[in-house]
Amino acid sequence: MSKPIEAPSLSEVPGKTAAKRGWVFPDRVKDIEAIPATPEAPFRYMRSITWADCDPAQIAYTGNIPNWCLEALEAWYKAVLGVNWYELNLDHGLGTPFVHLENDFKSPVTPRHDLELVVRLSRLGSRSLAHTIEGRQGGTLCFTGAYASAMVAAVEMKAISLPPMMREAVERFVAVQDASDAETAASPARR
Repeated sequence: MSKPIEAPSLSEVPGKTAAKRGWVFPDRVKDIEAIPATPEAPFRYMRSITWADCDPAQIAYTGNIPNWCLEALEAWYKAVLGVNWYELNLDHGLGTPFVHLENDFKSPVTPRHDLELVVRLSRLGSRSLAHTIEGRQGGTLCFTGAYASAMVAAVEMKAISLPPMMREAVERFVAVQDASDAETAASPARR
């Protein structure tokens, strides 16, 4: 049986190889090299729901819903910043620990339809991001969520500002999201 890898202690220097543990971290928080194309807003993530996702009541097990929201948020990070959470932490030295999670349930999630998770950035703070998520199946709102995470230097776990290019990528998404909201509000169907 293999021994689990332990996280480095705070006394270990970031950027140096913690040889006996095999951990390597960047010397400092590293920005992205290029800003990816801005995705459409709101961001949509599709997920198939299977029988294995259900509980004895034949609906999605409640504990899966926050996990699906986190999947959608990680997909948002990959689309907006071009990196997933693993890469963000290990390659860029930036952690995103959650400081708030909330879900309200409106209608059961079942395997009858794919689940569409609609992710919106609700707040871009100096050292945090907040998102709202809507889960829909077959046009029915099943749940809403509010998720907020802090931006921290991954090893030191100290709050930091989003690096400049990452912040610009997020601001570009906000501009697309705001334009989409304005277009939706102006459409005749909304009046």
